[in-house]
Amino acid sequence: ISEPSTSSKQALPLLIIPFKMMKFGKFAAAAALAVGVAAEGGARTVVVTGATGKLGHDVYKTLKADGANVRAFVRDAKKAKDILGCDKCDESEGIFEGDVTKPDTLAKVMEGADALAIVTAAQPDCSKGYPNCEYHKGAYPVDIDFHGGEAQIAAFATATKGKGSVVLCSASGTTDPENPLDKLGNGHIGFYKLNEEAALMASGLTFTIIKPCGLGDDEVGKSQIVVGHDDELDKSQLISRGDVAKLMSTAALKPEVAGGLRFDVCVGTGAPTTDYSAVFHDARFPWQKPNTINV
Repeated sequence: ISEPSTSSKQALPLLIIPFKMMKFGKFAAAAALAVGVAAEGGARTVVVTGATGKLGHDVYKTLKADGANVRAFVRDAKKAKDILGCDKCDESEGIFEGDVTKPDTLAKVMEGADALAIVTAAQPDCSKGYPNCEYHKGAYPVDIDFHGGEAQIAAFATATKGKGSVVLCSASGTTDPENPLDKLGNGHIGFYKLNEEAALMASGLTFTIIKPCGLGDDEVGKSQIVVGHDDELDKSQLISRGDVAKLMSTAALKPEVAGGLRFDVCVGTGAPTTDYSAVFHDARFPWQKPNTINV
């Protein structure tokens, strides 16, 4: 993948991904066995990047409720005080300040971590009214999602010696080059999220890539969660951020259940989903399911 400029005027780099290889995931069980586990059966330490965002905040609190030792990586510790409810809001409370576009700031938070939950994403400024949105210099999807994503993956892989697990919240719609979100601010966010996915899948780390449809604020656990691949789901619906947070928490804490998966997720009209681990079983292709580790 070539090195693109942050300017929206530049030509896009070429992305070459062996898509068929993405689907033949016999590595799922083997990859899960390579994941480092928390020492002596203790709580897993999970780093959440983008922890003060709407979804990041939910992921952080869900992991805490699920018994994880959670570290938040944030750009502004003062903002973390209001959103995450910390007191000192420093490293003694698991709050680490830095910037994903500055790789040197990522090393410390990754030390001793078992899992990484990537919840960072470029945010367009739509103050002039949709669709007249724009990204600020240095905060384009190429900066945050692609290069920032690569930096997070590299820092975590270095700290864990390639034995940790990563859960990435990406996005649906990445099979469509005319996706409306890609056109916002000429940022091509879906394209760069797809590059981020490819970087994670090529890293050798155990990965789970969750690609939700639109995110909403409905209460967690009130909808049926449905899964699919290659944008086959109805994306006109919204899935609760709380449900996506619960999926990310489950994946971070149970890589043996969720490892080696990349899938779309949205909501259906059936009974509400109560077993989040079962969602990962449903996300496997038919040829993968016999190899799934029983929970």
